[in-house]
Amino acid sequence: MNYILLNKEIIKTNKTNLPITDRGFQFGDGLFETMITKDGNIRFLEDHLERISKGLKELQINVLDDLLTPEYIREQYKTLKKKNGIEGESRIKLIVWRSGGGLYTPLSKMGHVALLTQEYQQKRETKNLKVDFAETVNVAPTPVSSCKTLSSLTYTLAGLEKQKRKLDDVILLNNEGYLAETISGNLFWVKNKVVFTPKISVGCVSGISRKNIIADLESKGYKVKRVFARKADIIDADAVLTTNVTGVSLITQIGEHNYKCLDAWRKVFETVYHY
Repeated sequence: MNYILLNKEIIKTNKTNLPITDRGFQFGDGLFETMITKDGNIRFLEDHLERISKGLKELQINVLDDLLTPEYIREQYKTLKKKNGIEGESRIKLIVWRSGGGLYTPLSKMGHVALLTQEYQQKRETKNLKVDFAETVNVAPTPVSSCKTLSSLTYTLAGLEKQKRKLDDVILLNNEGYLAETISGNLFWVKNKVVFTPKISVGCVSGISRKNIIADLESKGYKVKRVFARKADIIDADAVLTTNVTGVSLITQIGEHNYKCLDAWRKVFETVYHY
């Protein structure tokens, strides 16, 4: 990745010259979106822009109107793809953060916009995960908990716990003990052919793949319930899955409880990624 977009200028990565006082660095005062292309098109672009725009409204960060339009992002992505010599699919990161100074109380409502691209190769192997419930950290609902924030310490701590316990992932609960999400994905489970997923109000990220998978399942006649659920509910499930922008993974073990590798459900969920 030799070039990035910073505001309206495409520059070399080593020429960004962001100051040490930058609020994104100092306070994590911003949001981001990670997107994947399919056949050269940015998958679910409008949904990603809708989510980040909602979060920016909560944070009272303003950007020039044309910097976050689908047309502008597509145009700049194509330019970056060419300049960075990307021949296949791309992984794209959109970052928006507050400019100006101040301490916890900011002095500005204007924001910077950056777009980064790198080559992306979809992993072909089936992802089967051994997980357990997080013990050291949980999530909590806030005005921006449904968005991807630059301050991701909760997920970093969860990642450290996962690493220490030699797991593939951990399931995060919220501050009231309800099921929320995994480190980098939304959580689904199936019982008697009914699909369940935690409500966004528990404090989980409002995943773009989650949104589109639910819509796809419901359009095909599957019953999907958004719920407040406890550990026992998922332990008793027939199948457990986690989803994010890169795809669907089957959870085959939670703690000492094993699940049959119901690959048929993974294929049902993955349909939306083929559109």
